Amino acid sequence: EIYTLSLHDALPIYQPEIQNCAAGPARRGASGAWSMDFTFPPSFMGFDGHFPGRPILPGMVQIMAATLVAGSGGPLALQKISRAKFSRIVEPGETIRVEADLAEKNSRIQAVVRILVGEETAATMTLFLSPPDDMPPAVPKGIIP
Repeated sequence: EIYTLSLHDALPIYQPEIQNCAAGPARRGASGAWSMDFTFPPSFMGFDGHFPGRPILPGMVQIMAATLVAGSGGPLALQKISRAKFSRIVEPGETIRVEADLAEKNSRIQAVVRILVGEETAATMTLFLSPPDDMPPAVPKGIIP
């Protein structure tokens, strides 16, 4: 059976599982950027069906992890994703480091995100976020960290 699930619909399902894969709390570096390490074991629900015989970490899960890290300084709601580029497959058991450099832009928080496996870049993206009170009405409040 094939189905689609929007990012906002998937967050309440995946967020607790993603948090369970975190190696600890987010850290704020000297530059002010937030970072957090995650290890997704082969039993992680995101690998189910993605893809049979060759599981890889879905881009949607990487975006959700990036949103979680960007919201480490306080709850933020994902508004827009820009320039997402996935340049390396992330396999079960690999540890990723998610780094988010935050800046304010046009009354939103802009997070320039880099996802690394070791020293190798696995993905880059720019997320635009806002406080949960500014979420679009179609998205229930409180589901985005």
